[in-house]
Amino acid sequence: MSSIEAFKFVKDMAGIGNRWLDTEGESRGREYILQKFKQFGLEEVHTEEFAYLHYQPKRSKLEIIRPVREILDCQPLEYSENGEARGEVVYAGGGTVAEFRRLDRLGVDLRGKIVAVTSFAPFLITPHCERRGAAGMIVISDAPKNYIRRLTAKLDPEAVDPRPPLDRYLARFPGVITSEGAGELLLTLLSAGKVVVRIRHEAQYTRKTTSNVIGVVRGKVEPMKKVIVGGHYDSQLAGPLVWDNGTGVAAVLEMARVLSGKHPLRTVVFIAFSAEEIGLLGASAYARQHAEDLAKNAVGMINLDALSSVFPAENTLWVTRNIEALSRAMAREAGWRVDSVVDPSSFVFSDYYPFMVLGIPSTWIWEYPPIHPYYHTEKDILEFIDSKKLLKVIEV
Repeated sequence: MSSIEAFKFVKDMAGIGNRWLDTEGESRGREYILQKFKQFGLEEVHTEEFAYLHYQPKRSKLEIIRPVREILDCQPLEYSENGEARGEVVYAGGGTVAEFRRLDRLGVDLRGKIVAVTSFAPFLITPHCERRGAAGMIVISDAPKNYIRRLTAKLDPEAVDPRPPLDRYLARFPGVITSEGAGELLLTLLSAGKVVVRIRHEAQYTRKTTSNVIGVVRGKVEPMKKVIVGGHYDSQLAGPLVWDNGTGVAAVLEMARVLSGKHPLRTVVFIAFSAEEIGLLGASAYARQHAEDLAKNAVGMINLDALSSVFPAENTLWVTRNIEALSRAMAREAGWRVDSVVDPSSFVFSDYYPFMVLGIPSTWIWEYPPIHPYYHTEKDILEFIDSKKLLKVIEV
């Protein structure tokens, strides 16, 4: 393993820039990975196409109507319904199950209300708002310097039919994302009494296709048995998004480069997934297409997503119980301290999930908590990547 080689891959991905779906950057990222797999001598290098519902933002608006009139900076909440909503604001904190239950116990009726939350994962909150009849959602970004995170309202691999009906795939209300400063103003006004806002979300939704990139290192002893090593190459809407997920792509490439000259016990399938940011669609498409083979032959899935920033965070293993002991042992052997362990079945959060649903032992090495301060913003840049930490994760 080489931190120099791995960091070169990170720099290349940073140079490609933004990789939002159906952009030149996404196409360049896919071709870059494809050519690297071929250069390394991987077998069966190819792409697999799948359909998805494309999101192109048009406009968004967040306006305070009462007790003052003021327009606040905002960005659209992706995959929320087109339209306008006006209503009283109810703050639901971080949008956890416990916080919604507390509102229920207090008799707070969310029907027709605009729910405000401070979160980097509104897709976990949308179902709670939908069930309670909310009219809209305001997501308060906690990124520094009033950067607004780009976020999606839905992340549901149960709804990844190639032709999903819009009313099934979209949140059933409009939504916007606002800055930390604007959120503080809203909370200040709420402390004084009733706050009424108007939000608007407009986007174009069209059916398009994108592709996963696949390459194989054939096993020598049990070639039919497979380990899946994957990471997504698409990005959110704004910025080069180097941490998420240029680092994961770099880890996939460095592992492929090193293992291509080896003869592992089992076959290793390297996959660069697309459309992770809008619902784990690439991983879901692959798992669906290869479900029978995976259920029979896959012995594990390693997910590489958002690694090695310069910011302090816990080293967290998201790992299924059947390989937790093994994962901890490998971490110790590589000198990677495990601060916490998360049961990945608790959250639909990254590309491990569709494989875990098939019963495949899965793990994701992540830096969290806290979240990268510039996660899903224009400031997720190369300068905030730690090459030594990246190599350590690859070694694990």
